[in-house]
Amino acid sequence: MKYCYLIVLVLLYACNGQTDSGSTGAGGEKVVNDTIALERTEVQKLPVATYSEKVKDPLNDFKFAVEVYETKATFTFLIKMTYKALDAEDTLKVPNFGIMPKVEIQKGKEDQSCIIGFLDKKGEFKEYKLVKIDQGQLKISTIRHYARTRYKVKK
Repeated sequence: MKYCYLIVLVLLYACNGQTDSGSTGAGGEKVVNDTIALERTEVQKLPVATYSEKVKDPLNDFKFAVEVYETKATFTFLIKMTYKALDAEDTLKVPNFGIMPKVEIQKGKEDQSCIIGFLDKKGEFKEYKLVKIDQGQLKISTIRHYARTRYKVKK
């Protein structure tokens, strides 16, 4: 009998939760009812961001290039990288801050390097991944991690 009473209490407590109609975005402002679809209705064929620079080689016309493409998932992008005759791919997952994601690529501090990032709600560039040539090899690494947290606001 004690166990039945305990189970009923747990079920009542679990069912008493309120649904979360809002969340807190970057900077603490409240975001109500996300309206960004998780899947795109139309995927662009052309890259949404590009970066390219010529590789110093007197005999060949090589380049270091990075292109970012949309995928079916709204917040996931495909990164295509080229260095000399090498092609590589990676993914970029942008957090859902309640706005359509906008990816940009900026020149890195070193030669043959670039930084892939996105714009936040204020239009500020947020560095995410670094693509560079290190000792003749193509390398990609994550500079920073971003996440969006959600929590219930008690009334």
